[in-house]
Formats: sequence, C-alpha cells, structure tokens
Amino acid sequence: MYSLKRWLKNLKLIFIDFLAVTGSVWMLIEFLSYVTNGWIDTYTKNTYYLVCVLIFALIVSLRKNKPKISFAYKLRNKDNFIEVKVGDAFSNAGALVIPINNMFDVSLGGNVKKANSLQNKLIKNFYLDKEEHLEIDISKKINIKVAHTIGTTVEVEQIGKTFYLLVNSRKKDNNRVESTIDDFLLSLSKLWEFIALESGRNKIVTIPLISTNHGRIANFNRTIAIREIIYSYIDSSKLLNIADKLIISIHPSDLEKGDIDLDGINEYLKYSCKHFRIVNISSKQEGEEITSSNVIGIEN
Repeated sequence: MYSLKRWLKNLKLIFIDFLAVTGSVWMLIEFLSYVTNGWIDTYTKNTYYLVCVLIFALIVSLRKNKPKISFAYKLRNKDNFIEVKVGDAFSNAGALVIPINNMFDVSLGGNVKKANSLQNKLIKNFYLDKEEHLEIDISKKINIKVAHTIGTTVEVEQIGKTFYLLVNSRKKDNNRVESTIDDFLLSLSKLWEFIALESGRNKIVTIPLISTNHGRIANFNRTIAIREIIYSYIDSSKLLNIADKLIISIHPSDLEKGDIDLDGINEYLKYSCKHFRIVNISSKQEGEEITSSNVIGIEN
C-alpha cells in the first residue's frame, strides 16, 4: 500500500514524461518522413509501430519516476557521504550499529529471542543462536556486571563483520528497557566519537533507526529519528573524521509503520548536506584573559 501511494504521488510526472517521450519520437518520425519524401512512412506509420512507441514511452516514464528507495549526498567541502537506504541493515557493506541496554544484557529474560530485533538477528546469524557467545565477546571488552552510561559503545567482530553495540536504553526490573529523547541524542554523539577516535577504521557504517521500537519514547517517531541522525552526524563531522559513508538503514516494515515520507527525507538530506553551518572561532593565546570567543567566519 505504501509503495502504491508513492507511485500515485508521481502519477502527474509519469503522465507528463509519457507525453514528452511520445511527442519526441513522433517528431523524429515526421522529420525522417520529410527527409525521405515519405518513404519511411511505410514502416513507421502503422498500428504496430504506434503501440511500440507507446510502450517505449511508458517504460521510460515509469523508470524515470520510479520512487527511490535509496539516495546519497556528499557533505559540502568534505569527502563524506550520507545515504538513506531501505532494506536489510545486515546486507550493507562495512560496520553495523546494534542498539543494546546499559547492562549489556543480551537475553532480557528471553525477550530478545521473542523480538524481531537487530540484536536477535545478530545472535541468530552471527553467533549460531547462542547468546552466551555474544556475552563472552562483550565481557572481553567491559565489565557486564555493572550498569554503563548511555552512549557506551563496544566493538565486536564476527565472521568478518564489525558491530558497534551502542547503549541507548536502560534495563528495567521487568526485563524491559526504557529510553528518552535525551538518551537517543547522547548515544548518537558518543557513538560518533567512539567510531572516529577509538575504533578500527571503517569506511562504511550503517546505523538503523535506533530508539524507535522498544525504547518507548513518547512524542518520538521514525521521521524524527532519521532527521536527528542526519543532523547529529553532520554536526559531529565538522570536527571528527567518522567514516567515508554513513548509511541510515530503514527496514521496509518501518515505511508502513512510521508512514515515512521518503521524498521529504530526500529533500531534507540534500539540503542538510549542502547547507550545514560552520562557525570558525579564533584561538586564544595561553594566559590570555578569559572572555567570549571571537567568531572569525561563518559558512552557510
């Protein structure tokens, strides 16, 4: 149903391009008819050829206006790209961000196995459905017996793929998790710092729509999550070299659930990558009196 809505939204453009292609082909036929003194009319001005032209025009107009399921733009004056892509996050090249609770509890009393989550898929596909194996990998990096702060990130590698386990929620006593918008924003900024400064270099990093399913954040939806990920990454990229490409992965089911306007996201991403703001502050000499910094330049 969602795909049909997007096709219908482009119906006017499809019709315009259909007429344009048909008209262009027919003008070419008339020109050839003129220069050949009507000789070519025998082959072109018949029902069969007309049907072929109409089919060709329809195919061209449909392909040109096919709703996009992925789009990428380069950050202004940088070598970094941001791509928004609909599909399976695990199928993308490079590293993948996996949200997790502050206790790094990979079971949550069996709730993880019941959920259709990235954490569950990680355990099934990369740890032979044995959550204890993932727990061992995590425990090699940090103490899993204590609570960790929001934004804590642990890097693990399995079957040649790197995963960033990002704390974006808190475990509750009933083996559920909770999160806030502040947790979401803080986890993003800490994630970019970790990837840029502490992790092995990964040219491509995929991040799913974290905090949109089981965190239960009020007044927060998938569209807001996408926009905030874009904004946070661009803002951090002003000072940090995070990755050559960030892929924001949208699961196909999220399109319907979240009623995501991909065309609107496309415009937002394009504008954000081209027009983000950079403020240059003058440096102070050691021992200089503490005063407000002087802005020496603004790039919009």
